[in-house]
Order: sequence, then structure tokens, then C-alpha cells
Amino acid sequence: MKAIRLYAQVLVDVAMAPNAGSTLDAVAAELNEFSKLFNESPLFLKVFDNPTLPDEEKQKVLKEFASKTKLSPLSERFLSVLVKRNRLGILPAVLTEIEAIQVEKKGGVMGELVSAIPLEAGVVGSVAQALSKKLNKPVQLKERVDPGIIAGMRVTVGGVTYDGSVKGKLEKLVGSFY
Repeated sequence: MKAIRLYAQVLVDVAMAPNAGSTLDAVAAELNEFSKLFNESPLFLKVFDNPTLPDEEKQKVLKEFASKTKLSPLSERFLSVLVKRNRLGILPAVLTEIEAIQVEKKGGVMGELVSAIPLEAGVVGSVAQALSKKLNKPVQLKERVDPGIIAGMRVTVGGVTYDGSVKGKLEKLVGSFY
């Protein structure tokens, strides 16, 4: 987790430098697109997850992709570092961390809301608003669906988990018997 935060922080710092050549939002958007392609394309997975393919070949493929898609030099360099260190798989987590850093820079905090089914935007907004009031700072929630919690929701913000899920209540009930 520390490595992910470090990669994200370095990218944020470089992208926000006056001579970066691209904005952080533009770089994040490019990297998001690349991440989607990487996860959805069997060809990308074959190339970049292949341990027998030399790093030089992977770099060539990345360079060709960057020129065809007009990736910014910063995005290309960042991806090149991840490819070289065999860490392309952490890109989605780095992007999530970049979002958290952006929220923190504005004085807010990121959180995760887990529910058994997708929730309406209004519900998520209401939960975020209630937490913002409780914590006296803006809260931005990422939503994730996990049918395993059965019903209700579990929200984690700033390392604190508020568990209103049926699964959490059942686990608490079982724990009270021992």
C-alpha cells in the first residue's frame, strides 16, 4: 500500500509542477483509459503480463501505443516506469490514490461505501453529506457493490468503519455467543 501511495504522490507532484506540460486531470484521464484497455484487452495482458517477454519489447509496445494514442510525455514516462518495474497491475490502485490525494489537498477525505446492491446517487450523496457534517470536512465516497454483506451498507472513512450491514450484525451476534 505504501508503494501505491508513493507512486501516486510522485505523479501528483510532477503533474502539478509548473513545467509539467500536462494537467493532473489530463494525465489521470489518459491513465484511466490505459488502465481500462489493459484490463479489458487480452492482447495487452499477453504482452505486459508475460514474464518471458523482455522489458525492451514491452517498452517498444508501450511507445508505439503512446504515439498512436497521443499520450502525454508524462503519462508515457509514468507507464514506462511501471512496466520497467513490473508494476502495471497496480495502476488502478494508483489512480484511486491520486483521487484521494486530490480530495485531501482540498481539505476533504475519501471513503468507501459498500452495499449489497447498487445505490441511487441521492442515497450515496446523503451518506457523504451526513459524514461530512460529522467529520467537519468534505467526504467523497467511492461506491462498491458486494452482495456478500447481504443488505445494508458499510462505510469506511479515514480508517474508521461504520458497519450497518446485515453481515456485520450477524458476525457481531455470533461473536457475542463466544
